[in-house]
Amino acid sequence: MTKTILITGASSGIGAACVAQASQLNLNIIATARSENKLQQLSDYYPNLQTIIADIATEKGRDKIALSIKQPINFLLHNAAVLDKPQKFADLTLTDFRNNIQTNAEPLFFLTQKLIPKFTAHTRILSMSSGAANQAIAGLGNYCVSKAAALMASQILKVELAKHDILVNDYFPGVVDTGMQKTLRSSNTETFPYSDDFIKMKSEKQLNDPLAVAKHILGIFIKNNDEDFQNTEWIFKAHIVLDK
Repeated sequence: MTKTILITGASSGIGAACVAQASQLNLNIIATARSENKLQQLSDYYPNLQTIIADIATEKGRDKIALSIKQPINFLLHNAAVLDKPQKFADLTLTDFRNNIQTNAEPLFFLTQKLIPKFTAHTRILSMSSGAANQAIAGLGNYCVSKAAALMASQILKVELAKHDILVNDYFPGVVDTGMQKTLRSSNTETFPYSDDFIKMKSEKQLNDPLAVAKHILGIFIKNNDEDFQNTEWIFKAHIVLDK
């Protein structure tokens, strides 16, 4: 029986690359994102794709996703995230902070919770994490806090869902050539100390390729036994941020 993967944040970056890779592997794909136009472009290109236009940061969006899925889910990639243009701490707003938490962390708990009836025995869940979950980075206060919360949420899921034979782990993609990277490179070094480093990495073609990352992710889902899937520290050429 053909297996099904649900990918959040599927309209661009790593998410869209994972759609492409999953299609090559002939998986049934459910792709969610907020952008109707980008999802339509994916749907036109990949015949084995179900799209769900929804905002996972809202309960309404999460309900729509759960109600739209009719088949069992074998793999779930929590990929959707928001990263604001870097700001100094004094300029952070409560609205932006809450948006980061609601988009980057809440779905780990509350979308997963709604999807439990759709899971099979040994459903596998990967959560897209970041070095920002473990390291304070100037200019990225909202993102760091939200990704740290998401990392802990994933660890809670790992403990809580084990008794249901649902397997959970995190994935660290390193520094990937996506729209988020473009946002960081456009910042000034006074606000974000690593912009010049990332500009150099881009010019020297040192950024990780989204398609290579996607191939690694799909391999983790499909090729590993349960123990390795859940207990391996999954990192794709992780970039070590310099101390500044």
